[in-house]
Amino acid sequence: MYNEKCNVMVITVEEAIIVYGLNLQSSGLPINFNSLGMMWDKYTEDMKNSTPNRADKEIEYAVCLNKVPDYIVGVEITGIQEEKTGFKSFTIPAGKYVKVEFNGENHQDMVDTKLMARQKEAKKWAKNAKLKLNNKFTVEVYPKQMVELEYPEMYCLFPIL
Repeated sequence: MYNEKCNVMVITVEEAIIVYGLNLQSSGLPINFNSLGMMWDKYTEDMKNSTPNRADKEIEYAVCLNKVPDYIVGVEITGIQEEKTGFKSFTIPAGKYVKVEFNGENHQDMVDTKLMARQKEAKKWAKNAKLKLNNKFTVEVYPKQMVELEYPEMYCLFPIL
């Protein structure tokens, strides 16, 4: 039986995380919300598995660059590398973040319905806690073992200024 989950907390990311993957700006897709899911469809297992210097095969990331705008779907790498055409890297800096963990009845529900609602909830929570967020980027984190659960789970990170 599905039980909705939503936990919001402040965490510290101890070391910077370099994310490398496909980016929306060079994908040829329209720069809009509807293209975000298509980015994941374009990011194949072969691409993920052949990423040089890949650090962890169990976590995938999406980085939303709000000022550019851009959306990067990728994996963590151990060091900066030359970017292939259509690919981009982004370094998630070490520091304090608001983390919101949540689930969905299925993957579609989690990313189409819950994701936006939980992002709004995390921002409201931060405001109530008198925390000022850095709106330059947000991070979606998809741990493979949690995404593959009967009721998949993920989390988002919002940098604190």
